[in-house]
Amino acid sequence: MKDLLGVAGVLLLLAGITALIIGTARYFFPTLEQFFPESFKKPLSFQYGTYYFLAGLICLLLV
Repeated sequence: MKDLLGVAGVLLLLAGITALIIGTARYFFPTLEQFFPESFKKPLSFQYGTYYFLAGLICLLLV
């Protein structure tokens, strides 16, 4: 069970880092907005990236 939690934590960290990078790029380069569909704009925002990252850290701390 600990292995599964560890894997979930690592995947959440990777998703969080990716979302943070995309959110930062969208913030500094507003012309990138046209490349993202409406359904992906909220999950790939800076705010959700921090949620994914923190959830991954919590999972890894529990292991």
